[in-house]
Amino acid sequence: MLDSKERIKLENVKKLIRRNAKVPLEKLLNKLHPADLALIITNLSDLDRKKIWSFIEDRSKIAKIILEMQDVDIVNIIEELSPQEAATLLSEMDSDDASYVLRIISKEKQYSLLQYISKDELIDVEELLNYPEDSAGSMMNTSAFALHMDTSVKDATKLLHKAEDLEMVFYLYVVDGENRLTGVLSLRQLILNPPEKKLSDIMIRDVISVSVTDNQEYVADLVEKYDFLALPVVDEQHKLCGIITIDDVIDIIKDQASEDIYAMAGLTQNDMMFDKSPYKVASTRLPWLLITFIGEIIAGLVVTFFQGKITDFAILVTFMPIVMAMGGNVGSQSATVIIQGAALGKIDTSKWSRVILKELTVGALMGIVIGLLLGIVAPLWEGDAQLGIIVGVAIFSAMLFASLTGSMVPITLMKLKFDPAIASAPFITALNDITGLTIYFLISMILLMIM
Repeated sequence: MLDSKERIKLENVKKLIRRNAKVPLEKLLNKLHPADLALIITNLSDLDRKKIWSFIEDRSKIAKIILEMQDVDIVNIIEELSPQEAATLLSEMDSDDASYVLRIISKEKQYSLLQYISKDELIDVEELLNYPEDSAGSMMNTSAFALHMDTSVKDATKLLHKAEDLEMVFYLYVVDGENRLTGVLSLRQLILNPPEKKLSDIMIRDVISVSVTDNQEYVADLVEKYDFLALPVVDEQHKLCGIITIDDVIDIIKDQASEDIYAMAGLTQNDMMFDKSPYKVASTRLPWLLITFIGEIIAGLVVTFFQGKITDFAILVTFMPIVMAMGGNVGSQSATVIIQGAALGKIDTSKWSRVILKELTVGALMGIVIGLLLGIVAPLWEGDAQLGIIVGVAIFSAMLFASLTGSMVPITLMKLKFDPAIASAPFITALNDITGLTIYFLISMILLMIM
């Protein structure tokens, strides 16, 4: 969605394109940030989109604009370009960004592009492509600025002035003769120390780093824990291979948040790739729907079982949708809170009993409110005061059990070392429909016999 300022920028660009006002349009495009341009370009028509590219001559800016776009837009642009044109754009990107683009495009396009990339760039890019997709090595920038430990402050300052296109200058990493990471110092430390001092005398030796094989989520956790702007990446010999900066970590966090949301619905990020065939997308979604399908068949059997055993069954069926909806929602809420809380470190995993007790208390409070409301509505609906008590108590019990189910399922999965996101909304809803209806009819049957 575009905000008001972004809409104004978009309309201004559209007007200038229609008027073919080359000079004003070029001035406007030069002023805009690549992120703003990416948003504008993706909201233009196909014809205007083709025109606007011709007004941007700076290849490095085009590369930056493309990197600000969504994956599906990046893929479409790269696939439309010739291998030579696409390779030229990739050469304007950092090695980590170039390798990311190569990972998301088709294998055929990737192979054709690699033939037009220079040997020096190809070495860095292929190195990153060889690492697992979710590893720290796959997303690091190999152009890490490092200084030898015997370098003086004066010489280090000179080298820093001569360096070009530095990815991160807030942290200066120090290595030994074999490129092993031995220390780190801040730019402030470098400025404040005497010129003759050696880096080995002023550096911090206890460096927090990540391995090339470490999971990206672990990298994000470290950055969040220590408030780093960058992290050095080392290999098995502790040699400096590259760095991961805060902008890359933000992308990891966003991707992980998206994955969690999709997982709660029984989906994957691949389901959101609109270039996938309908058959492929359907095949990934169908297993979760089958779980729900089987669950609802069992729920139907529960209804059939009680049909001949309760005298006022027809009246109770009226309130079945409320029981199923409330149970499913309560269970999904409990599961979502626990999964996200555990993922963000907000829940103490050593005290699960407290977590379950809290969710049960919340479920009980909500059950009392809904039970009272239904207890008031039911007699008005059917004209039977006893019915209000029966369905009120029954839905309270169903909601209480749903909160227990919603909290126990993800906790059990965590204990068994499974991904708790497996406890998705379809699974929880199906389970609560079965248990909720069973409790509802069972309690109703008992109360009808007593009353």
